[in-house]
Amino acid sequence: MIENRSGPVDIRRFHGCDRHPGLDPVSRCLPAAVEAGPRIESGVTKGGAAPTTNRIVPVCEVEHRSALKTLRKMRVRADATGAALVRDRRGVAVVELALTLPVLLTLMFGILTGGSWLALSHAVQQGANEGARAAIAGLTQAERATIATDTARAALRQSYGIDAADVAVTVNDDGARIAVAVRYDGSANPLLSLPIMPAPATVIERRASIVLSGL
Repeated sequence: MIENRSGPVDIRRFHGCDRHPGLDPVSRCLPAAVEAGPRIESGVTKGGAAPTTNRIVPVCEVEHRSALKTLRKMRVRADATGAALVRDRRGVAVVELALTLPVLLTLMFGILTGGSWLALSHAVQQGANEGARAAIAGLTQAERATIATDTARAALRQSYGIDAADVAVTVNDDGARIAVAVRYDGSANPLLSLPIMPAPATVIERRASIVLSGL
């Protein structure tokens, strides 16, 4: 028997509900709460003060309602967390930097290495041209070879500060034409050995020739 405001309630009338797995086999379904409401017979409320009737709420139903409330709270919390993550802008700059930094470094080192290599190639070619033109002043093959070699090395030293030990000059003089070949070894040049984008070649060789016949 259960005591409430309207009097004792016999719970044996409610043996028809499902047995809760957490209860012992003796009891069918114990009341977890008592809900009050007006008792209506034939559409007319019995009693002037709207007396109450009792409905036994099984424990299984209470636990089910509690579980539903918990699931709703978890779903709301998960939705709020997902929306917050979508709107969160923290760390965006780091992610963008990680994606663009390799491209920027490749472009930067490519420009430095490629530009340096092109500039040195032009300097070596200019040194060969200067050596071939200056060699015309020589009267003998030996004199022309010496003038061409000294002029080519001086041009490279004055333009890019290239050491004479890194420059090899070859002069081919057959009496009618002078061919000057300048070879520069840039393996010790840091501009040609940058990481990520190495130079096409560390050894640069250029040639120039001039006609002697008729002079």
